[in-house]
Amino acid sequence: MTRLEIGNGAMWQHLTANLVAVALFVSGWNYVQPWLEGRSQKFRLLAFGCIMGWGALTSMLLSVELRPGVLLDFRTSLVATAGLFAGLPGALVAAAFPLGYRLAIGGQGLPAGLIGIAVAVAAGVLANRIMGQRQPRAWQVLLFALCVGLAVFVPASILPQSTAPDIRLILPLIALNAAATAVAGLVVLHTQLVTKERDLLRAAVAQAPDFYYVKNMRGQFVAVNQTVAAHNGYDHPVQMTGRTDFDIADAARAQILFGQEQRMLKSGEGIADFEEQLPDVKGNLRWFSTSKTPVRDVDGNVIGLVGVTRDITAHKQVEQALLEAKNQLSYALSEMSDGLAMFDAEGALVFCNEQYREFFPLTGDLRVPGTRLRDILEAVTVTGEQVGIPKGHEREWIDAVVGALHTPGEQQIKLFDGRWLMLRTRPTEAGLALVVVSDITEIKSTEGELTTLSNQLAQLANTDPLLGVGNRRAFDQKLAGVVADASRSDREFALLLIDVDSFKAYNDRYGHLAGDECLRQIADCLRQRTRASDFVARYGGEEFAVILPEVSAAGAIRVADNLRAAVRERALEHDRSERKVVTISIGVATSAPAARHNPTSLILRADKALYAAKAGGRDATRLAEPDVGFQPIPLPRKA
Repeated sequence: MTRLEIGNGAMWQHLTANLVAVALFVSGWNYVQPWLEGRSQKFRLLAFGCIMGWGALTSMLLSVELRPGVLLDFRTSLVATAGLFAGLPGALVAAAFPLGYRLAIGGQGLPAGLIGIAVAVAAGVLANRIMGQRQPRAWQVLLFALCVGLAVFVPASILPQSTAPDIRLILPLIALNAAATAVAGLVVLHTQLVTKERDLLRAAVAQAPDFYYVKNMRGQFVAVNQTVAAHNGYDHPVQMTGRTDFDIADAARAQILFGQEQRMLKSGEGIADFEEQLPDVKGNLRWFSTSKTPVRDVDGNVIGLVGVTRDITAHKQVEQALLEAKNQLSYALSEMSDGLAMFDAEGALVFCNEQYREFFPLTGDLRVPGTRLRDILEAVTVTGEQVGIPKGHEREWIDAVVGALHTPGEQQIKLFDGRWLMLRTRPTEAGLALVVVSDITEIKSTEGELTTLSNQLAQLANTDPLLGVGNRRAFDQKLAGVVADASRSDREFALLLIDVDSFKAYNDRYGHLAGDECLRQIADCLRQRTRASDFVARYGGEEFAVILPEVSAAGAIRVADNLRAAVRERALEHDRSERKVVTISIGVATSAPAARHNPTSLILRADKALYAAKAGGRDATRLAEPDVGFQPIPLPRKA
């Protein structure tokens, strides 16, 4: 292009365009990144240098010619950036483009231009060496940009006085060069950070030992990790894209998986920790645990599923080994003579081993042959070695233990230090008494843990996982118990059946996730507005049930109206409902004192009343017709 001396306004327009060109080339680096994935590091560095070099050349093509052969542009910002992030190879490649062009056009400013490029290369390479393998920080990039901007003084200082730019021009040039370098450096830094995070995530999924996969609504694999591909005999995960379970499993197995996933996609509810035993590629049976979750778009529509399957064979084997070891340990502890003591007919200690004395640290020095059991037990009461001895009745306790010495039996005792001992007493035909002592502290601890675990499992089995109230199984058990108790006594009780009004329309309008949250809000209302003795359960879908022990019909109506008011107070928006908020309808059935009922009749009556409440306009309470109870049909007598 022809360069002429131009006015200040046009000059700054050219420099601004120059800055924009720098930004465009640096931004273009983002789009090249995916194409460079999988290439060698040397190739990526050279490619980066080329892009920065092209940008520097473009900057020179848009330069301002201050004097013949004296060019103002931002070539040094891109050359220095290439050196900062790509080291000497990247800086040399980037410098080659503007260097060749500068040599071609020549002019009075040629020496200054060459020195400026050399200074930019040196600055970038020096900064790269200082950083080493560390990732630059943002403030370090800004500091580097400032240094590159100040480097403008170097070429400017060697220009002849007649061609050197005025100091009023140099200062803005320093600022613009620093800004161009900062833009280039920060964009490249951000690209590197994003690339590293993406590579880390991709590597973590690809190298994970578990099976990760994503499917679309048709059951086709959209993405899998290397573990899934290798397990199914493929060299690369991309080879499984578009395939289905029918391509990798037998027809029966594939049909089961397809049906299960289609039901899950329609319901929108995932599965968690589903365990099954399957043969691997070598025919060996292995245990797998699978969890699958529907994937939704921004509008809440299910568009596919993501699944993870874990090989838990080793875990299962460890569980089995632990179970067998526990059984063996329990057997060994029940039979092994950890501590052994023998007493004569008069209760004097005849023999004991060292383990027996070590079990009792506070009275171990007394437990030697010749010592009477009564004297040992008196020392136990004084030292407090054994926990649970009745206060004020120590003498009776000692007499009871001595009297039971020659009677077969087992006793568990707790010591002051928290240990539990099992004492087994076995009399012999010679009139002696053999006492075997075992440490059962671990067994007691395991019993406590098993009891806690059993209680937790029982709680989980009787609780709705979404709402945290009782499930249908727990409701049936509770109602049967209450009915049986009421049939034997004069106690009244009431059953409330509750339905969320226009809930299907709510789901259609707001989505299933909002529907789940709505049900949680209602369950919370029911818990807060009922007594501790009342029982709240999810009867099914959007229906709830509440059992109210010892409540009359009038009291049940008050409770039901209170519950409806509580739901209305939540003001859950429902623009497809007549009242524009979520409401509930309640059917109430009560028991007659001392009448014989059965759960089915009560549910039918409450359900009939609920139907009447909804038919009457919803957000209403209806009391079922009274019932004297369930009368069994007499069976015909045998001839």
